[in-house]
Amino acid sequence: MRLAILSFVLLLSGSSALIFETLWLRLSGLAFGNSVWSAALILSSFMAGLALGTAIAASAKLQRIRPLYLYAALEVAVALLGCTIVFGLPLIGEWMRPIFQALWTHQVVLMGLRLVLSFAILLVPTTAMGLTLPVMLEDPALARHDFGRAIGLLYGWNTLGAVIGALLGEMFLVEALGLWGTSLVAGSINCVAAALALLLA
Repeated sequence: MRLAILSFVLLLSGSSALIFETLWLRLSGLAFGNSVWSAALILSSFMAGLALGTAIAASAKLQRIRPLYLYAALEVAVALLGCTIVFGLPLIGEWMRPIFQALWTHQVVLMGLRLVLSFAILLVPTTAMGLTLPVMLEDPALARHDFGRAIGLLYGWNTLGAVIGALLGEMFLVEALGLWGTSLVAGSINCVAAALALLLA
């Protein structure tokens, strides 16, 4: 039963992460300009944060921390930062427009500035996303299960959640609730995942 609940928690986490990513991709044009490069910047920042989170989890002594409490804190951080980015990207676009226009003839410098900005904005929430699965795997109760099977189940449900989140966001939520409303739904999903983790803890 515990493994089933943890699997559901990671399903929610994966779903929220991809809802946020699709929102950031939609809004990247307002902050960085409408181009393939803008979308590539957001996607690369997202993946870099996930990789960094996993690397931190591999090198840190997470066994000394109560993993489900840390997991809940990470989910709340993703909710708060994810919604803040959705609300803030249009404002960043307005503030940076004069600078981008001034650098329009210096494309290398402009692309470098966009790269730094996108990484600075997304690195913290995406690193928190990348930490969630490794932190969950530190739950001592999982050691009482077939650990290989537990990893496969948790990773599989997390990936299925990502698929559901991408489809749900693009096919239904954005049209029904708009970008801001969809971000609040994603943040609420993170908070539900955090609450379930705390109940298990």
